[in-house]
Amino acid sequence: MAPFFRFIPLACLLACCIFPTGTLAQEQAAPPPDAASESASFGVGLSAKYRNSTYGESHDTGYGIQAFMDYPFIPLLDLTAGIGWNNFPDANEGDAVEIWEFVGGMRFRMGVFFMSGEVGYYTKIEETSFLPGLGLRFDHFEVAWNIRAVSEGSWNGLRVGYYF
Repeated sequence: MAPFFRFIPLACLLACCIFPTGTLAQEQAAPPPDAASESASFGVGLSAKYRNSTYGESHDTGYGIQAFMDYPFIPLLDLTAGIGWNNFPDANEGDAVEIWEFVGGMRFRMGVFFMSGEVGYYTKIEETSFLPGLGLRFDHFEVAWNIRAVSEGSWNGLRVGYYF
């Protein structure tokens, strides 16, 4: 009986060649791409800025508004860009610091969760830095957290956004 078991793999191979039913599934047409995934999404957001470093000593928690967009680059990766205005009130009743930010980068999406890496330029302090972040993006709403680390001061931002 042992020699008979040697022919079982050969018999299976021959059966697959004679009855190629498994390959018929590959002839079906792929579903059309989602039209919405090929266009940019634009949004606006409100943010709270929690200061660290030198801003933590001289300025209170700040706030800001942003306009942003994302464009699906490949299935799991989006290109991102944004512009925002931030205000940090002075802790000693002095002048507030107003900083404009210009950012761009990429976002890695896994369902509603995302991780981002952007590069930003900040007026008033005239600094450029890398901005890691993460968040949740639903159809029209987003909650995101990111870190701005520059030599003149740094802050963590929590943003709530709405996409049109």
